Amino acid sequence: MLFLICFMINCQNKNTNSKENEVKRIPKNEHNVKNKNFINFVKVAETSDMLYLNDSSSYYLMNESPLKAFSDYRDIFDAYYEYVPIDFDMGAGSFIPPRGNTSYWTQWFLTNDTLYISNIKFFKDPSKVFPIPDIQYTILEGLTQVKFNNDLIRKYDIPDRILSKKGLMPAIWVNDIFVIKKTREANEDYELWMKTPCIELVFKNGKLISERTTDIY
Repeated sequence: MLFLICFMINCQNKNTNSKENEVKRIPKNEHNVKNKNFINFVKVAETSDMLYLNDSSSYYLMNESPLKAFSDYRDIFDAYYEYVPIDFDMGAGSFIPPRGNTSYWTQWFLTNDTLYISNIKFFKDPSKVFPIPDIQYTILEGLTQVKFNNDLIRKYDIPDRILSKKGLMPAIWVNDIFVIKKTREANEDYELWMKTPCIELVFKNGKLISERTTDIY
């Protein structure tokens, strides 16, 4: 009889411990869900720069510009270019409006785990701004101390729409973490797009060393 009573007590303790462990596990899962960072990427992104991935046909929005390593990168064209506020009629999620008095934005190209600048874009026709054709590329080379290279174009299958006349500039100065989000398609529901997770990219000397889907939305 004593053995039976002890056996029943042990069984009850095991059941109790099992339930307690289950109770402990549930909040942990709930905590993970609640900790997902549902943010408005369009509002928190600090740059109009866009990234093109070689294995896709879409652009990605960027949270910051890889040119941020240079403190005066926003102002390098101020001597030639008077900032004019722009009214945007582009759909939300397809482009980040310029922050501050930035007069330009940069197109980036990522292929074979290497990051490049593929072009410089302005909010006005640069031919009406710069006294010397294509001087904007020389100015950017002066900032980064890296040259555009036309020979690199032959290595990759690059869409014409993202290419400059000068080729590609290897972004060898980039040692940072960036968050990107695929641009919203024209007919894509905005609320569904907002729930698309962002991607985190980690670079060292312009080389991609880590990529992961985040819990940032």
